[in-house]
Amino acid sequence: MTESQAEKFARAAREQERSRKPRRDWRRYLKRAMIEIVAGYLVLCLVLFIFQRKLIYFPAKESDMSPKNYGFAPQQAQALENRTADGLTIRGWHLNSGRGGPALAKAPLVDLFFCGNAGNRSDRNDTFHRLISLGPHVVCFDYRGYGDSDGAPDEEGLARDARAAWNFLVQQGVKPEHIVVHGESLGAAVAVRLAAEMCAAGTPPGGLILQAAFTRLKDAAAKHYWFVPVSLILRDRFPSVERIPQVTCPVLILHGKRDDAVPFVLGRELFAAAPAQSASGVPKQFVELPACGHNDIGIVDTELYRESLGAFFATLNPELAPQQPRETTPRPPRERKPRTNPKLEIRNPKETEKQK
Repeated sequence: MTESQAEKFARAAREQERSRKPRRDWRRYLKRAMIEIVAGYLVLCLVLFIFQRKLIYFPAKESDMSPKNYGFAPQQAQALENRTADGLTIRGWHLNSGRGGPALAKAPLVDLFFCGNAGNRSDRNDTFHRLISLGPHVVCFDYRGYGDSDGAPDEEGLARDARAAWNFLVQQGVKPEHIVVHGESLGAAVAVRLAAEMCAAGTPPGGLILQAAFTRLKDAAAKHYWFVPVSLILRDRFPSVERIPQVTCPVLILHGKRDDAVPFVLGRELFAAAPAQSASGVPKQFVELPACGHNDIGIVDTELYRESLGAFFATLNPELAPQQPRETTPRPPRERKPRTNPKLEIRNPKETEKQK
């Protein structure tokens, strides 16, 4: 049976249709790609918003943080426990330098130390040893959720922890002017807020020390998460640059020139926002640590670090000034006349005869 002419034309048309490449509508594909990119970006922002505190706080939990487990002698360290205004228990250490005896109330200065966003107080052993070697006692409480403290961290919670630590010292008989509020990195923001609040309350601390400090958390976060609108999704702000103008006590800021976590320029901007001098007339100080990064302050540029802190402590309490050996002018040797014992004096026999 032969194929009809019509069937041939139909078959040829079908083959031609199959062989023809489908025309692509590039506008439709571009639109679909744009929708998928935007949807993926929004999902990323949503995930960062929900889990942002997991990216800010990196607590290390421990069940037993007795000072003896970390190399401190019983006479040098004491475990502390305190309650916050919202009913949580935070725990810490008191490390005494030997100056003024073991009691906090008799310490020449107490360095109230606030850690950065990772680990817990046991990771700062070397820092604590450096501080007590300069004379002050050190008190450090772990934030809520860190170490063996209860709870979970957030900005307001850390502020309550800081206030509880301050109240603990005052209840122990430590005068506000003998407390040095000292913070590193995120802890510097906690320290600025506490110092500003105490100054506003009329009980300013003796001094404020900041290491690797930032202006606002969003300024530091923008360096690492430049591809998301950090200022829109960030809940914990830590606006230190807005609070430090209210600080009326002496201020010392140290920052590593090679800091790749908190840019050096942020430390300078925070310093510029601080008052030029304290209410007592002590000029603010900024110390650039040329070889330091973010996590090695005190380890690198050690002498400059120690000298800067030592001088600052001595400014706050002259008792902590390093003891300089007294220079004495050597006296010229005194000429001594020979002394004779008359009982042993040898006389000329002829003179003796004449005398007779």
